[in-house]
Amino acid sequence: DSAMVWKQFALALALAGLVFAGSSCTPDIVGTDAAVYSNMRLHAVASQDLTDVYEASVKAMKDLELDVTESDKDVFSARVMAKGADGKKVLIVLEPQGEGMTSLKIGVGTVGNQPRSERIYDQIKKNLGG
Repeated sequence: DSAMVWKQFALALALAGLVFAGSSCTPDIVGTDAAVYSNMRLHAVASQDLTDVYEASVKAMKDLELDVTESDKDVFSARVMAKGADGKKVLIVLEPQGEGMTSLKIGVGTVGNQPRSERIYDQIKKNLGG
């Protein structure tokens, strides 16, 4: 199906843009689902719309027993902020990337935490049915 091929191409192109945009160091690939950990943040692209990814992100915070302290969304972007029992803050920033695609940036604490970012991303994917 050519629509699926174009969607996969757009996903790969968006990921490449995330990898090379302002990155001064080589990112580590953290999964096969178009996720990259770079500059203390996990960057990913979901093939779902902003509203679905936002709802999955809020649910992921609750599923992981993180205290959601802020959640805002409009048609241009969304953000979910939470706090762990250890006091570390989690920030998820979402932006639409065209028809049915959303970019995610997940940051944990002030210096980043790759394993925790990956766990949050895995929970978001699970909530999206992946």
